[in-house]
Amino acid sequence: MKILLIADIHGNLPALQAVLRHAQREAPIETILNMGDSVGYGPYPDEVVRVIQGAAFINLLGNYDKKVLSKRHREEDWARVSTPDKRLLFAWTYQALSKSSRKYLKSLPKFRELTFAGKTILMTHGSPASHTEHLLPDTPTERFAELAALAGTDIVLCGHSHQAFSYQAGETLFINPGSVGRPDDGLPLASYAILTLAGEAIEVEHYRIPYDILAAVRQVRQSGLPSIFAEILRQGLNYDDAVARLGPSPRPNSPDPSGCITLLTDSSLQPYVVGTMQGEVASIAPQAGVVEINSQASSRRFLAGAHQLAELPRFFPAGTVHLAMMNAAQGPQPRAIAARIGAHFFITPDDGLLTVLLQQAAWREEPVEIVALDNPEYCLQNPPSAAHLWGVLCSAGAHLTNGVPLRSLGTLISDPLQLELPQPIRITDGWEAEVIWVNLAGTLHTNLTAGLLPEDHSALKVIIAGETISGIAEDIDPAGGGQLAAFINDRGELAILSVLGSAAERLNAKPGTRVIVRN
Repeated sequence: MKILLIADIHGNLPALQAVLRHAQREAPIETILNMGDSVGYGPYPDEVVRVIQGAAFINLLGNYDKKVLSKRHREEDWARVSTPDKRLLFAWTYQALSKSSRKYLKSLPKFRELTFAGKTILMTHGSPASHTEHLLPDTPTERFAELAALAGTDIVLCGHSHQAFSYQAGETLFINPGSVGRPDDGLPLASYAILTLAGEAIEVEHYRIPYDILAAVRQVRQSGLPSIFAEILRQGLNYDDAVARLGPSPRPNSPDPSGCITLLTDSSLQPYVVGTMQGEVASIAPQAGVVEINSQASSRRFLAGAHQLAELPRFFPAGTVHLAMMNAAQGPQPRAIAARIGAHFFITPDDGLLTVLLQQAAWREEPVEIVALDNPEYCLQNPPSAAHLWGVLCSAGAHLTNGVPLRSLGTLISDPLQLELPQPIRITDGWEAEVIWVNLAGTLHTNLTAGLLPEDHSALKVIIAGETISGIAEDIDPAGGGQLAAFINDRGELAILSVLGSAAERLNAKPGTRVIVRN
């Protein structure tokens, strides 16, 4: 017999839905035992109560459920609750519950004794002795022995502490499945357990799984609840720890992920691998939209890929997660890193692919934050091959899209590898530069930046492939026919385009083509 064990949903519907889906894939679940605290903190209290009234559920009343329903607390405006944020939370939760949901919660007992497959089970929220006692993995052995004698059952199920564990005390097995909807160990993953009863055997399997955190976070914000409750979900912390780390009214220091993920690859990565990586994303963040982008650069491929990666934020919304890997060689792989640069997220090997983005960010004075993907809860460690490295990148990107904070993925670093890009050369009457990449429209981008040029661009001459362009334009005239034009692009680089058509084709130019700028 397979029994799903859950506790402390705390009004987090996306987490509950993820647990129910995951558990059904793991085993044929016959019964669901819920140890209470179904509401409180999360923004979906009524929706959660409707779900747990399903035929498979056997539920308890938790201490937060009781506080929300308490007539005395309501009449005193929850005055006995010392924290203003929590007073507001209890009042909001009560109002968000329908009359039928309130009635159902009030009908629930604090304890239940059951028998399944010949095993006696005591369901509690706290402990057999108290509705509010915290049982933890390090609770003294003597206390477990006292509670086992008090319970007198084969199994004691508990919640309340949000700490998942199994502990054998004499003939009694204590099980806490952890918190479905409000983990507080710094790991924002939903927690549950599956209990298997087969003859005399009792087996317990604990799980931590991802869910769409951002769906819950956005609902918290829309509900008007204090922002600390959104960050409690993002950070996987309890209220006190979240306030200590973030302050009582934290504001996100980076944009929320948009739900869009790009996969930028080149021909060195097999289509089969790209497809399996999309599956990796879907298994963790099924709500994400994935856009596959194949780099077609054939010359100086890696550098072109770095420039193409830097172009992507122009075409995607703020908060997009960009996954990229070029030149996927076999053999030892570089470490994997994740970065927030401006309003976008980037996850790549630490092989210099972020070089152009980092230089662009410095020129624009955009915020930059980079972590090494070394948290094993979210990322495979020491990937032995390119395919495994892609797995690391996609796993981290999917968790980030779910709403896991960037800093939860690993350790902050300040030394990402940056390439030594070709530099322009000073000549007597100007600069000798070169084309460093060509975009899909055939526009030529050079390594000469505006800071090296005099302020007055009108008298400059740009010479490339035997053609001379007079002046560097501030605006491109779309009515200029097929003429060539030089301009400063949005990264501060000298660029050359053909107003109608491809400058690369017209000039037969490619990365490495020489460009002279004379004063």
